[in-house]
Amino acid sequence: MAATVVPPGERVAPWLGGAPVAGYRPDVQGLRAFAVVVVILEHVFHRPAGGFIGVDVFFVISGFLITGLLLKEHDRAGRISIADFYRRRIRRIVPMAVLVLACTYLASSLLFLGERVQSTAWDTLWAALFAANWRFAFVGTDYWQTDGPVSPLRHYWSLSVEEQFYVVWPVLLLLVLGLAARRGRQGSRSRWTVGAVLGTVVLGSIAFAIREVSDQPTVAYFSTFSRAWELGVGALLAVAAPLLARIPAPARPAYQWLGLTGLVVSVLTITAQTPFPVPGAFLSVISAALVIAGGVGGQRLMVPLTNRAVRYVGDISYSLYLWHFPLLVLIGAALPGGGYAVPLLVLAATAVLSVLSYHLVEDPIRRSSWLERRAAGRPDRRTGGAPVRWVAALVALAATVATVATVTVRSPSSPGAAEAETVTSENELTGQIRAALDATDWPLLAPSVGELGELGFTQGDARGCKPAVPNGNDCAVTRPRPGKLAVVVGDSIAAAWLPSVRAVLEPMGWVVQDLTYAGCPFLASDTVSPVDRITRACPGHKEAVRAFIKALEPELVIVSNAYRQRFTVTGGNASLPEWERAARTAEDEWLAAAGKVVELQPPPVGVDPKTCITRISAPRDCISTPSAEHQLYAKAEQRIWSGKGSWHIPTTDWFCVAGRCPIFVGGVIVRRDANHITVEYARKLAPLLRSALAPILDSATD
Repeated sequence: MAATVVPPGERVAPWLGGAPVAGYRPDVQGLRAFAVVVVILEHVFHRPAGGFIGVDVFFVISGFLITGLLLKEHDRAGRISIADFYRRRIRRIVPMAVLVLACTYLASSLLFLGERVQSTAWDTLWAALFAANWRFAFVGTDYWQTDGPVSPLRHYWSLSVEEQFYVVWPVLLLLVLGLAARRGRQGSRSRWTVGAVLGTVVLGSIAFAIREVSDQPTVAYFSTFSRAWELGVGALLAVAAPLLARIPAPARPAYQWLGLTGLVVSVLTITAQTPFPVPGAFLSVISAALVIAGGVGGQRLMVPLTNRAVRYVGDISYSLYLWHFPLLVLIGAALPGGGYAVPLLVLAATAVLSVLSYHLVEDPIRRSSWLERRAAGRPDRRTGGAPVRWVAALVALAATVATVATVTVRSPSSPGAAEAETVTSENELTGQIRAALDATDWPLLAPSVGELGELGFTQGDARGCKPAVPNGNDCAVTRPRPGKLAVVVGDSIAAAWLPSVRAVLEPMGWVVQDLTYAGCPFLASDTVSPVDRITRACPGHKEAVRAFIKALEPELVIVSNAYRQRFTVTGGNASLPEWERAARTAEDEWLAAAGKVVELQPPPVGVDPKTCITRISAPRDCISTPSAEHQLYAKAEQRIWSGKGSWHIPTTDWFCVAGRCPIFVGGVIVRRDANHITVEYARKLAPLLRSALAPILDSATD
């Protein structure tokens, strides 16, 4: 989300966007206020669910205002100065963007540790280059990042989309107007030409978005190409302004009230499961367009949008948008378990910082002559040094974050890693869990906190099976068959257990075959992964696993899956009965050829150590409790895997005591994120898994 620039010489209205007074639109300013408020509410309170459509409203407003200013300049001067446009754009956008980036990175480096600081450094660099949307599109296609800590700069993606659009659009507009002039098309005829080009851009962007939403939804959400149509709709409104001015005065309020109603409906009905931006953004974009169209060339007095308080929120909306999300992430990390205090502090700090930065930084620089050329062609001595200072500051910021981004920061409280030691009994483990729950200071931890974000699976595990997964493992049936074959199936939860399984079985002469695929649970139903390519490859992978088990008839199959799953057939999270039915079908039909089947219960989901272990946190801040959902699924597992030839191994007591689960046990970090155990903890648990498997392996096979 960005603001609009104003040609020099125009008197500027006191609101974000800086439209000339002659064209001052209090209703559009109120529309900005609506957009930023619903975005902040959705981020802070997760209500209303569709609050993120405020960004789409910003896109429409931006396209309308900036295109209108460019056309006005062309009508007045017969030309568009691209250099002046970008000078104004830099003056309007860059100072606040850089200020928030610098403050966010500094606060993150003081609060976070290790890989989290490194990741924030990269985010800062991409955001400073107005390419954050592509950074997050790429990260969003990485399975291991989808559940990771939220970047405090994630909201910069929309600012990046706008600036990328405005790298191209003014130049394209100038070329189209120049071509129209050469063909003798002036005035309204040139606008028709611009409208035709814009219409093509809008339709092309929508067509691209339709394909991307189907193939790569995450990329579609962040992509400039799939979002350009929203800015294009706003630009079309500016091109069509002379026609919109002919709307009968009595009809104008109807347009605007209908648009405002549509926005409210969008906020209340759109959810994170709605395909976006097509068709999810259609209603919000059309509704915003109706509000804008209804106010072209007529009196615009809509009390919900034009009262003084709402207009002031519109004045500071750029600052509000930039400040709120870093504060939400940083305060939330600094006060884990802070309850209602966290959102209240976020809202208060956002308001204070936005008001101060608007009046002390944003508005004064926007009104200044920084970067403007003087009549004699000489820079203004009063501001001539400002560009040099800003460039120096940007270079220093880029150099700093680039350096940090390439160097993993280590925790000052953990200069070395503790050695992970196995436990000999469940009583010993319980004692270590109790000690961790009572700890007041952080011990030396293994693995190092700074390495958590870099950890992955060992030996190429969880990669899935070829040919369904092109870069997966070769799961083809081979001969001769091992004497004792154990197969591990399931999603990334099963893969996380593999170090423990190997430590137990391989010394006993077993061959352990990994048939896991991250994001693809071993359930008899098509599931939806956060990563689109996994969703598409999962059915083929499971077919390869079934063929392997049917052909080789392994003596032992170990199964483990994450509990909550999204099923394709329902389009949302599967209910417990649906999940239980899919698991039971997989057991009865897919594993019939296996000798013995053991289900390993997944660990309880907890806090992400990369988020909760900070420079100011204590061990108690990272204690979690098993959810009621976890307990319900655990009971369902016992029902499923209690039949003939199958066994269920409960594991909750390996992580928790009396419903409380620490983030480390015996100096070993339990999970590398919210639900995947570390290799070190998996190996620590190997003696307990050996004790649980011993009676199963010794039992006779019917």
